[in-house]
Amino acid sequence: MHPPHGQGQQPYPQQPQGQYQPPVQQQPPAPAPGFQSAAAKKRARRAESGGGALELILDKSIDFALIFVGLYAATALQRCQDTAKEKKEYISLLQDFKRELDANVAQEASIEKDLGSIDETAPGKNLGPMQDTFKHFFEELDEDEKVVKCLHDEFAVAKDPEHPEPPEGCHELYAKFDQAHSEHKESFNFRPAVLTPFYRKEVWQLYLADGVKTFRNKELAVDIAEVYANAELIEEQVKDIETTYNDAFMAQVGRTAATDMELAEIVHDEETHHGLAPADLTLLLHVDEAIKGEHYASLEVERTLELKVERMKKTVLLMRKEIAEVQKAIDAELAAQGSADAEADA
Repeated sequence: MHPPHGQGQQPYPQQPQGQYQPPVQQQPPAPAPGFQSAAAKKRARRAESGGGALELILDKSIDFALIFVGLYAATALQRCQDTAKEKKEYISLLQDFKRELDANVAQEASIEKDLGSIDETAPGKNLGPMQDTFKHFFEELDEDEKVVKCLHDEFAVAKDPEHPEPPEGCHELYAKFDQAHSEHKESFNFRPAVLTPFYRKEVWQLYLADGVKTFRNKELAVDIAEVYANAELIEEQVKDIETTYNDAFMAQVGRTAATDMELAEIVHDEETHHGLAPADLTLLLHVDEAIKGEHYASLEVERTLELKVERMKKTVLLMRKEIAEVQKAIDAELAAQGSADAEADA
């Protein structure tokens, strides 16, 4: 049987109505009389010695000194790293200059293929293979002049115009000339010259863009600048030579070809009719004057080219010498940079 309600259970303690009793919190044990913490003892010692403020200032000073030392060390490390990077880039730039200058010396071949050896500078000998072109041209022009002279002597100044007597060998010359032109054989084939060397300037442009401030040997930099300045000058001089040859001489070749066609008409009439009509005689006088003018004009072009080529080749020789000296200076600079590294490691 269950005990009656309320029996066998402890009743809850009754609280006085209207009053709440908070739980009692236990307080930490009070320190024993005379106890002091480490910080308190330190402050007490400072107070007793009278140096608390001085020690505080000293501590702060040490902290600031350590901060500045750290900043200086970091700055010095960064500066050292930057210096090492600049030196590496400087050495790389010097090596790149050596390779580019070697390549530029090799560009002499592009000039020599049409103008012969750079060392041959004297006018009359300095045009190289181009001289053969002029020689061939003047040989063809001389053949035209021989034909004109024969026609002139036979018809223009004949003692008996009704019965002209041809000079010895002239009719054989007429026949050969007429046959060559009737077969449309090219007596002279003009080929334009391409002389301009391709001087490399990539490293020089890189130096101008980013390497001027870090290039350590300023005297060497000036010498290198002289080399590249001469390279630009040579390019301009070669371009001028090309223009003179390809334009001025080509124009003379064209005029001479036109005069040669007029002469071919006169010779063909002579071979066909065994004489010259009045119109042919008039044309002959014109051809005679034209060929003389073209001969002198072509000689002028040739002499002008010889002088321009002399100037250009001497500039190339000067640059060749400058490059050789600069290469030696670069080798010395690279050796000096290596010595500096060795001393730093020691």
